[in-house]
Amino acid sequence: MKQLTLTQRKWLKSFHLITAGFWVTSGSTMLLLHFMLSSVKTGDQLYLMNQIIYFIDMKILVPSAMLCLVTGLLYSQYTKWGYFKHNWITYKWIVTILIIILGTIFSGPWIEEMVKISGEIGLEALDSPEYQKLYLDQALIGFGMNAAIIVAIFFSVFKPKLGKK
Repeated sequence: MKQLTLTQRKWLKSFHLITAGFWVTSGSTMLLLHFMLSSVKTGDQLYLMNQIIYFIDMKILVPSAMLCLVTGLLYSQYTKWGYFKHNWITYKWIVTILIIILGTIFSGPWIEEMVKISGEIGLEALDSPEYQKLYLDQALIGFGMNAAIIVAIFFSVFKPKLGKK
């Protein structure tokens, strides 16, 4: 397989790091917005907070995650690192794909439902068992996914030897 030139690798690595940075930053921002809940005084504010979280998820986090996946695929295909040559790379693939799947199946729909509920019943959503469950589940899965991506970034830097390979 043809390898990228040094300049091409630097460009690809830069785009990969930028997309990973956007991914982590948007995930962290979404989590931090949960801490604003105590400041919410009206149904409109709750609805807006949920819309902002949804906007960040759909317009920043999802595209960043997909671009990070694509740049990772290109990096594995056209550099010496390969797809599964090292266990830490395998970890990154598992985490990336798992988070994208979990986000698609659970997190995204949960956020969308939170927007819907808060839009329909306003501040009463905070007393709704359905909304409370979605809110807690989203916060927990969001924390877990963000933590896993941050660990993947550290693995990229430190390249630990994981198990035998």
